[in-house]
Amino acid sequence: MTIGGTGSKDTLAELGTEDETQEDYDPYKHRTISKPNSTFGTFVHVMKGAMGVGILSMPYAIRNGGLIFGVIGTFLLGMLYSHCVHLLVNTAYKICKRERVPMLSFAQTVDRACALGSPKFRPIGKILKTIVDYFLMIPIASMIYMVFVGNTIHDVINARTDLDWDVRIYILLVAIPAIGITQMKHPEHYLGCPGIVNINNICLAILYCFIGVVGYLRYGDKIQGSITLNFPQDEDLAMVIQILSAVAILFSIGIFFYVPIETIWRRIHNRVPEKWHVAVQTLIRLLYLVGIVGIACGVPDIGTFVGFIGAVFNPILALWLPIIVDTIYRWPNEFGWMKWRLVKNGLMAVFGMFLLITGIISSVEDIIDLYK
Repeated sequence: MTIGGTGSKDTLAELGTEDETQEDYDPYKHRTISKPNSTFGTFVHVMKGAMGVGILSMPYAIRNGGLIFGVIGTFLLGMLYSHCVHLLVNTAYKICKRERVPMLSFAQTVDRACALGSPKFRPIGKILKTIVDYFLMIPIASMIYMVFVGNTIHDVINARTDLDWDVRIYILLVAIPAIGITQMKHPEHYLGCPGIVNINNICLAILYCFIGVVGYLRYGDKIQGSITLNFPQDEDLAMVIQILSAVAILFSIGIFFYVPIETIWRRIHNRVPEKWHVAVQTLIRLLYLVGIVGIACGVPDIGTFVGFIGAVFNPILALWLPIIVDTIYRWPNEFGWMKWRLVKNGLMAVFGMFLLITGIISSVEDIIDLYK
């Protein structure tokens, strides 16, 4: 079987136990990566990518949700998302082992899980693969972060000088070329106990809760949407914190180019002569950067609209698709005692629907408030 094919008629139940040759195949040992990241390097990249400007809004979230519920909810959400990553990566590993291929992308995993599952699920494989690919091509975080950095520098400089430059000028000034990241040297360290996923989510939950609780205790009900808005503009320390937060976000923007560019490159690299590979990849990065800066300058409030897109697609990508992949691949007889895994997946899917509905309502309210 190959990655591109979807004509397999074997399900897990029909195949039964894997043969000895398949059991001996370890996908991790057959990967060829020119410049792989170390385990610690991957951990740092994941932390930088996951810890965005949302951490500055945690005190506001704690105010709305309450201290106890807010802290507990943050840890529970961290555990939920971590579990969904485990579902997706474990399924991808099983498929790689079964088909004797070194690695699969997110979209390929979705497609192959449907192809190897029950025949009634196979038609949706290509549809879901296309949805995943096209959504991953949208650099949502980069748009929001570019606007955040420009606004922060705008507020700091305009408040302390006689300049009255428009925020669009600062967005142009902070535009930098994208930075790429490589894949892991030891991918087996990504999951497991403790594993990068588990350590990363624990650290993120602790940091988010710390900022949220401390910020709320300091400013109380006066806390604003971002804690930096509560900082006194005439204090040097507040200015330094604002600049450092903008710089930290600025140097993380490049990480978010990796997934969309990798997705596009996977779809077009066969059509590009090998001698032009580097030039075309550089051109794609440049076009992405120009496009993001252009959108951010044209619509400085783009974060509100992009937030709506994220509210719709993030629960789908981060929760539903891993659940769907795991369920389809295990269908119909691999769910354990009394099908507890199927029940668990169903409950998580219902919770994902709750997040989807509440996220859409909140985003629509933000858009309405923007034009009041």
